[in-house]
Amino acid sequence: MDFEEVKGESPEINKRKNRLTLIALFVLFIFPVALAYLAYFNGWFAAASKNHGELLVEQDVLDIEDFTFVREDGTTITGKEFETIYWWVMPIDPARCDVECLDLNLYMLNQTYVGLGKESSRLNPLLVVPNGADVDNKQFPMAFSEFSNSGVKALPETRSGLGKDLEANYIYLVDPLGNIFMRYKLVDDREKAPKTSKDMREDLKRLLKFSRLG
Repeated sequence: MDFEEVKGESPEINKRKNRLTLIALFVLFIFPVALAYLAYFNGWFAAASKNHGELLVEQDVLDIEDFTFVREDGTTITGKEFETIYWWVMPIDPARCDVECLDLNLYMLNQTYVGLGKESSRLNPLLVVPNGADVDNKQFPMAFSEFSNSGVKALPETRSGLGKDLEANYIYLVDPLGNIFMRYKLVDDREKAPKTSKDMREDLKRLLKFSRLG
């Protein structure tokens, strides 16, 4: 990164100021997310505060830019849009999650979102369905993508280098660096929905304490 040198000051002073600027940018924007991310992977939380979602091990962490998401209006969601805020991404395969299943999980996710209160502004939800799918959804933003037998099909060249598809019928948590690092199973029983919703809120609120981004 190049910074404009201050006239009248020596190269050494300008170099020192540039270094301090880089450190400040790291502390303000990258370090909080990295800290939250490392906190989960290294088990810094107390035993009584274990996460409820399935934490993906490091070698299985995909990048949101491994996939393409196209809005209903035909525009593509860019990587930069994802990498500014936390996201819930829910890829649904209608062949394995019927209308009743979808409605239940959209309702559950909406209740979770509302229950976050003012913290809800720090993340975006996104429903993802196969190209051409006819899905009745009025609750959340929706996008289309190419699906394989397992889920959202990865691009030929992936940012994560893993080349893995994103398994369908889970709710994924994506951090502001684009890492898909935690997931939750869809609920299949209305009686289970309140507990799953509560668990998701607890995880996210705990995570947001470690991060000023989003």
